[in-house]
Amino acid sequence: MIEAVRESAEYHFLTTLDKIKENPKGWMALHFAMSRLLNHTELVSKPSEIEDNLSKARIKSEAFVDEMLRVGSDFKRGYGYLFSDNDAVLLVHVGDDEDKALLQETFKTMAKQLRADFSSQSNLVTDFYSYQKLVDQKFLSSKRFEAYYAMCDQHKVESIPVRRQRREDSRVLVVEDDRFTAAYAANILGKDYDLTVCRNGEEAIEAYIDNAPDIVFLDIHLPGINGHEVLQAINAVDPRAYVVMLSVDTMKENITQSAQGGAKNFLKKPFSKERILNIVKGSPYVRGIYFEKE
Repeated sequence: MIEAVRESAEYHFLTTLDKIKENPKGWMALHFAMSRLLNHTELVSKPSEIEDNLSKARIKSEAFVDEMLRVGSDFKRGYGYLFSDNDAVLLVHVGDDEDKALLQETFKTMAKQLRADFSSQSNLVTDFYSYQKLVDQKFLSSKRFEAYYAMCDQHKVESIPVRRQRREDSRVLVVEDDRFTAAYAANILGKDYDLTVCRNGEEAIEAYIDNAPDIVFLDIHLPGINGHEVLQAINAVDPRAYVVMLSVDTMKENITQSAQGGAKNFLKKPFSKERILNIVKGSPYVRGIYFEKE
């Protein structure tokens, strides 16, 4: 019998994989990437419509999982997951030829509802490591959806410029997944400014909305959504954001895309203390100048 798992699916999935890792024989998984039906750029471009679009996507995913569970209802042992990011996974134990036939029928029935590259099937004997990585991806994706919902808080979003203006001390947000670079920047900036450090872009979007920073240092190459995608989200909630992109890669394409995306500057890594402090002082908010006009 298939157990449906919708609440805290990421944690249940993690625990289940841990239980079967010593003996994954017979365990098969079907993965349907429903999260890819939502386009990040399109979604964040209209913050006022995010909540409605997320709700519609969730309803569609719920219906998809209901159908998946119905088609695979004869499996004797397994779990049907609906993750926070709307992805669906059917994890089942295949014991005989009848189970194998049912697995193929279920995959064929569900996969035809999606693009071919949105669906995959795996044998955990050979692909267990991939599914361990998938667990980490699902936890990160759940934070991305938390960030989307944070963007839906209209009153909080609209208060960003007011909170930034009223604050006495300047605040800097650093978004950097490299521990050394993050610690180096924190050591420089933490002495003179209130500092928030995030290791990924998903957390950075929420941190921006919560803290209304005077300047953001945003790494381009991040796990999960990249720096350019984070920049899109930040500018959607605050068109006056002062964002500086970070990267070891100074390819013209990266610099151009950053500028077109609304970044105010570009800082090459590694950087000197003098360079990053000069850039901080270049923000009109850090200098105490606040422009009321867009």
